Amino acid sequence: MTDTKKISIVYLMWLPYGIGHFNSFIGSYIQYPAGEDHQLVICFNGLENDDQLTEYLQVLKKHDITASILKMRGGQDIEAYQFAARNVDTEYLVFFNTFSILQTEHWLEKYFKVITDPSVGLVSATASYQSNYSTVFQTHPFKWETEKGFSYNFKKYKLFLKTFFYWRFLFKPYPNPHVRTTGFMVRREEFLGINTGKINNKFKAYQFESGRKGMTNYYLKKGLKVLVMDKYGKTYRLDEFKNSGTFWIGEQENLLVSDNQTRIYRDADKDYRKLLTKLAWGINE
Repeated sequence: MTDTKKISIVYLMWLPYGIGHFNSFIGSYIQYPAGEDHQLVICFNGLENDDQLTEYLQVLKKHDITASILKMRGGQDIEAYQFAARNVDTEYLVFFNTFSILQTEHWLEKYFKVITDPSVGLVSATASYQSNYSTVFQTHPFKWETEKGFSYNFKKYKLFLKTFFYWRFLFKPYPNPHVRTTGFMVRREEFLGINTGKINNKFKAYQFESGRKGMTNYYLKKGLKVLVMDKYGKTYRLDEFKNSGTFWIGEQENLLVSDNQTRIYRDADKDYRKLLTKLAWGINE
């Protein structure tokens, strides 16, 4: 077992979404033992006043859970992750977003065995080959769609132009291997070395997750491995991501940590699942 000061589990709670998501994460945290000593850090984002935290703190007290509390008035998830990283002193960090729900026991033990390999920089529960650049052309036919009217078609062609002349410099075309920015583990000092710039909107957050200058490419340029890990502790390299059975493929049967995006796929009909699999992996299931 590790020193409790060696690993911080950072759970980001975006308060406007309500306590239901918090209960789901804490329920899974209780149900599935981590398997490694750690400190739990809860970063409450979207805080207007401390009274908002009362029911959340009562949940922790009810289950006898000790957690360090961080507070933010607002900001994107990545800003909150960086804020948390600056305010803890552990060597390793695991980040979960508001929608995260653990799916198996000894999950932290599995993460830790991987990240302690000095050749590994980043290990995450899910990944994709999707490109924000290519997705525009994959999901919008180039032809004029008469039945949808002038306004729709005008906006579509405007999007094509913006994507071709701007987005292609920000995102690689498909395939664009990257890990997703929830359920991932890093070394604190390396993570703080990422120059995120100002992430003040969702589009900037997408660039951090899957852009040419995003998190995955930051670690690759440092000569470090970026891996996906399934619920059994098996890891997958970039060229193996689609074989992990964790995100938008099959039944996501090997998923270590679920979130809103994996649940969208889980609950989708056959046709929409097929589209998501094609966007993520370029294949038809």
